[in-house]
Amino acid sequence: MIRPSIILFLFLFAFKAELRAGLLINEFVTNASGDWVELCLAAPAKEKMNISDYYVTMYYGSNEKLGQEPITIYSYDRPETPYDDRFIVVHLTSPDTPDETDWTGDTNGNGYIDVYCNNYSASLWNSDGIVAVDSDDDPSNGGILDFVYYSNRDGGPNETMASYVESAQNQGQWSLYSGENIQECAVSIGTEGLEPYMSVSRVNQNDTNTANDFAVTNVQTPGKPNITLPLFMGNKLFKPLRRTIVLIPGHALFGMGEFPLFVFIPSFIKFRVFSITGVLLHESPLYPSVQPGFFNLYWCPLLHRSRYTTGLYLCKIEAVSPTLRRSEEEIIYIILSRYP
Repeated sequence: MIRPSIILFLFLFAFKAELRAGLLINEFVTNASGDWVELCLAAPAKEKMNISDYYVTMYYGSNEKLGQEPITIYSYDRPETPYDDRFIVVHLTSPDTPDETDWTGDTNGNGYIDVYCNNYSASLWNSDGIVAVDSDDDPSNGGILDFVYYSNRDGGPNETMASYVESAQNQGQWSLYSGENIQECAVSIGTEGLEPYMSVSRVNQNDTNTANDFAVTNVQTPGKPNITLPLFMGNKLFKPLRRTIVLIPGHALFGMGEFPLFVFIPSFIKFRVFSITGVLLHESPLYPSVQPGFFNLYWCPLLHRSRYTTGLYLCKIEAVSPTLRRSEEEIIYIILSRYP
């Protein structure tokens, strides 16, 4: 007869195993100049994991493990490091760049750890494809830690990718699908695939192993928390984050002349400042190919010969998207004061 204490121990062990940290695919791109996959560690408490022996792979072709030296990811951002410990960005086809590891830290200073792999040169496909975190590059032997199936849903699934999906389904790493076309259970990346500025981002760390865990976004955020807001903005090019700006030249807080924007679609952007009577006072240079995400414009009256008086000014911000062949403009208000 099994003692109650042993039963309790086995129960607690199983419960603890259920709460173990999970290494997840957090974001990836399929149409960038160099495809990358961002990893995160989901855990109910502070956890860490050395991931150097794992593979981030599409399986197709040749692949290699993440590193030869320890590469540790954390479920929290440690205050003692100048980079974000919660994310690691894996570059799939950059074999000649040294990895950033526990020993090197963030050598390029971009705020997160970069790992470079010599995987299949054409990955990731911008049509039918998968991304997996695995103990090796064989999808069929039970080593999958996380898995994502994505597709342009063109009605003709790639047979090789479909076989990888079947292996993941057999291991409970992707949802079963009983329909005729397996593409219907994939994350949809649109009929033409992703644009270069788009990514597939995780929206749910309670991993359900379904397409519902992910969404396509216009804003790539490698090494940072995901942003999926642009999904709901249609074809809007940008949005001013403040409609009224208080500007006090020389002031420590209000002297920046900063106009914060959120850009949704790659655009050419410029702004012009007018007096309240419509006289043009300043025209900025054209900022070409501003990428989706947060972007700041600046106007500092101290840098101009003219001494602008206290009063209300108008700022017209203009954006043009060559891809969409459309333009937008927004007006914000500047309250300029010479009396701090």
